Amino acid sequence: MPTVYLETSIICHLTDPPSPNPITRACQQLTQLWWHTRCNLEQTCISKYVNDEIRDGDPLRAIHRMRVTQDLVQHPKKERIESMGELLIFGGGLNANARRAAEHIACATFNHCEILLTWNCAEIANALKLKLLRMLVDDGEYVLPELITPFELMECSYETEWRRNS
Repeated sequence: MPTVYLETSIICHLTDPPSPNPITRACQQLTQLWWHTRCNLEQTCISKYVNDEIRDGDPLRAIHRMRVTQDLVQHPKKERIESMGELLIFGGGLNANARRAAEHIACATFNHCEILLTWNCAEIANALKLKLLRMLVDDGEYVLPELITPFELMECSYETEWRRNS
């Protein structure tokens, strides 16, 4: 079972009330389905960066989000993570406004997580940025985790059915 780092958007999609936006609501439902059917809590982690982001948000939602994450392994902040995050921005992998995304990618990489799970497709799970992010991070000691959404961890029954009938 791979180690999975949860970026803040996963916690938000897991705990927030249903969105009026149908796409966001579908992402919320998929996140909840993954959490309840596929998530292995012993192999799932967050970081102090996630907790800081949760605390910066709505206080009532923060309480619920903190309850959900309280039993997960929590990686601390470290100077090496901060340096790696800066490299991701100054090396051109992420834009200057993506400091939080850089912290999550760097923390998951530094802690040798195999997967970084996110709904942030603009900055993190973005195929157009992947090659440069890998070049910036992969140095023999560190390897960029798979940057994916919960959708990619789910086996869709229609796909299984289609393969069976082929």
